[in-house]
Amino acid sequence: MKAILQFFRKFFSKVNKYVLTGAIFLVITFFVGDSTIFRRYSYGKQITELKSEIAKCEKEKEENEKKLKALKSDSDSLERFAREKYLMTKPNEELFIIK
Repeated sequence: MKAILQFFRKFFSKVNKYVLTGAIFLVITFFVGDSTIFRRYSYGKQITELKSEIAKCEKEKEENEKKLKALKSDSDSLERFAREKYLMTKPNEELFIIK
């Protein structure tokens, strides 16, 4: 036990107190608490993923708006959409599904 205490006394007597205080402050700031380096990295990664998802959703929204505009303006495209998507048929018409 005395050897350990002597080691710490020698170590702290050679190290500048301001440097030691600064090092302790940096350790507490970056590795302990709510805002650690690891959490900041994971938050940055989540932000990047969410931005890419937002861009994907905006692109999909634009495509859907174009489809909706086409369906509202042209009755032939509306009929084609109903036949393809919902397998609707005219009376006296047979439907064959090929996969």
